Amino acid sequence: MLASVGPALPLWAVLPPCLLLMLVLAGYVMALKEANVPESRRRIRTAGSIVMMMTQPMVVYLFAIVSPNTPRKFMLTWAMLIGLLCMLVFLALVDVINNMRLHSKMKNDLRVEMASIKTDVSKIVANKQEEPAGEPRPTLRLTDANEDDADTEPER
Repeated sequence: MLASVGPALPLWAVLPPCLLLMLVLAGYVMALKEANVPESRRRIRTAGSIVMMMTQPMVVYLFAIVSPNTPRKFMLTWAMLIGLLCMLVFLALVDVINNMRLHSKMKNDLRVEMASIKTDVSKIVANKQEEPAGEPRPTLRLTDANEDDADTEPER
């Protein structure tokens, strides 16, 4: 049986990427406050980012500090990390459902707006047709391409 003497990885290998990711996530949360997004999307994504930030110290502790020689701490940390990852997957599913809801609402709003525009255009066209003709309008006729060629001769 393999017995581990210490942590899986040295602290210097685990800490910098986790700190960098925490800074990126904090910047994302700050940028999300100013972004022009629906409030429901902002809340869900902020919660997801906070959960991701909570996982980072556990990852550092699990891989660089705690050792399998202390099974209680080791297993408890793994259980908490897995729980947070499950919460993150759940938040991602909620985000997907929310995006589908927002898309459906936008599509319905667009349909209503297009119907309103169509009605307005129909009214404008009907009003234009009812107006008395002030000036004679030229009549347009469809011609065959061969007729056009026969009537006009090229200039030389």
